[in-house]
Amino acid sequence: MSILEQPTRQHAQPIRQHARPAKPIMTLDLNNDPHAPLIVVSGEVDMSTAHLISELAEHVITRRPARLVLDLSGVTFFSAHGISALLRTQRAAESAEVALALRAAAPCVTYLLAVTGTRLDLDIPVTNASR
Repeated sequence: MSILEQPTRQHAQPIRQHARPAKPIMTLDLNNDPHAPLIVVSGEVDMSTAHLISELAEHVITRRPARLVLDLSGVTFFSAHGISALLRTQRAAESAEVALALRAAAPCVTYLLAVTGTRLDLDIPVTNASR
């Protein structure tokens, strides 16, 4: 077979693979009860995500509910940035006269709060009890 007789290669089309959406690092769910809204935090609370907690909480606080509840039972990682977000949220709640409650904190949250000696003035105790 001469060079001229060899079959020519067709240009291969790139194979398109459907990329699956990446699993979010952290999710925030808001149950918008007018008297006691609930923010449920799940995933990793670190330097790239912690500010989202305080931003959402501050937004909810502007509506002046009687109480704001944070559920941290789904947190899988909690850094010092998470503590800062909780303290910012606490200050915002105090200045708006909104009671702040922490419900069902994950072990990584309670551990870091205990190790650092961080005291949050909350109207119910930090608990790992199931809902």
